[in-house]
Amino acid sequence: MFSMTSSIHAELISFWSEEGIINKTMLYDDFDAVVTGIAPLSQYAKQKKFAAYIQLDDSLSIKGMVFFTIEFDKSGYPESGWNIPLDNLLEVAGLGPDLGKGPIRLVCRSQCPISWHAPRLWNPRMEAENNTFTQIQKTLPDACSRLGIRPSKIATVASGAKNFGSLSFTATGIPVLTDEALEAGKSSNVHQPEKQQKILELEQKIQDLNLQLQATINAKEEQLNLQAYVHLQQLEILQTQNMKLVEQQKNIKNKYDTQKERLEALTGQVSSLSGIEESLRQERTIHQKQLQELQQSLSSAGEQKQQIAALLANKDEEYQTRIGRLKKEHLLTLDKRLEEEASRYLLSLKSLNAEINELNETITELEEQLQSSKREHTQHQESSADKFLLQLESIGMNFVVYHAGVGNLSVPVADLVSYLQNPFVYVAKKCLVSEAHYRQWLQHYENPRCAAPIGEGQCCQARLIRTDSPSRFIVGQSDRCARHQGADTAIINVLKFN
Repeated sequence: MFSMTSSIHAELISFWSEEGIINKTMLYDDFDAVVTGIAPLSQYAKQKKFAAYIQLDDSLSIKGMVFFTIEFDKSGYPESGWNIPLDNLLEVAGLGPDLGKGPIRLVCRSQCPISWHAPRLWNPRMEAENNTFTQIQKTLPDACSRLGIRPSKIATVASGAKNFGSLSFTATGIPVLTDEALEAGKSSNVHQPEKQQKILELEQKIQDLNLQLQATINAKEEQLNLQAYVHLQQLEILQTQNMKLVEQQKNIKNKYDTQKERLEALTGQVSSLSGIEESLRQERTIHQKQLQELQQSLSSAGEQKQQIAALLANKDEEYQTRIGRLKKEHLLTLDKRLEEEASRYLLSLKSLNAEINELNETITELEEQLQSSKREHTQHQESSADKFLLQLESIGMNFVVYHAGVGNLSVPVADLVSYLQNPFVYVAKKCLVSEAHYRQWLQHYENPRCAAPIGEGQCCQARLIRTDSPSRFIVGQSDRCARHQGADTAIINVLKFN
């Protein structure tokens, strides 16, 4: 770093065209009006321009340069957020090439004192052909003449004094050449050493090589920074995925705990129902004993009926025997005795029929008593269970069961008997499907794999997308993979999936 001894005489802004030629040079004050939004550059609308900020001293020599880029919107105003402090950067800038009056101050992409401004800077071309500094030096005189920029008189006199030694000034400030200045000017013009010229050329080459080396180092640093940024992004992605997996594990554990609590609640309900079932089983045992007693009494009545039938059979045999004997013994008095015996037989038959009718009435009464006992037993069972269930319902207890397809299902007291008889029929009715359809869907829900037979008692077993609702489950389609479905079915499934 070094400090400038001469003041800033002029500040310019030069723009390059897409062909790499300087096509516009303006005063910095005019450019500041563009940046502050007072006057746009309509010819640069929607363009990104390469530009240079140039500081000139009193002799219109270049003191320092900042090579920057700027983008313009559709109206020709600079992009929002463009805030490069051009003059401040030059105050802390490093050395650049020697353009005739010693090294200048230079700020570019590869040599930026404030790193966060480097992305909006660019590096000048250092090749012999199309050299950026040469372009600026060629166009600078015409631009200064066009903009009315002239070197100061003091700078002009000092430039002349450079060749003729030191000057002395009169009381009115007029410079006067002394004899020593004349001698020094003559000796410097006559005896200029070639060695000094070579040293300056070597220093210029060293400065140019240092700039190229710094540009290469900065390019490598940018590449390393880009790779570090990519690795950082990949690490953030992996960390995000890991956090998602941890969150999924927490959700699964919460679901497991919830299901465990539901299972414990259902276990408690099953235990209470088991106690109810045990009390009903004891009552059933008592009624079964009563029913056996009634059956035994009915069996005894049946034995009496058999005895009467045997008695009738014996009487009939006796009657036939008597008739035969009377035919043999009393052929003459057959009609009379036959009438007497017939009358006696009819009376006996009537009495036996009366006894049989009484026995039939007794059997009918016993059967009615048996049916009445059965009905009373059934009514007693139902009334005792209903009373108990109604008591449970009156205290606010609900019977809730979980079944796939309907979730938590509340079973009313009126439907509890039908539910206990066949839970699958009850749940299938709630799902608006048949019992067989529900059982087939439940098998698919528990193990969603292709059920298409492939021979030798085996199935395809390809993994399928689970159908969550029994009503949407179609046998032969929902439990088949795409390979074992028909062409029309596969197309329909694809359309539904989309």
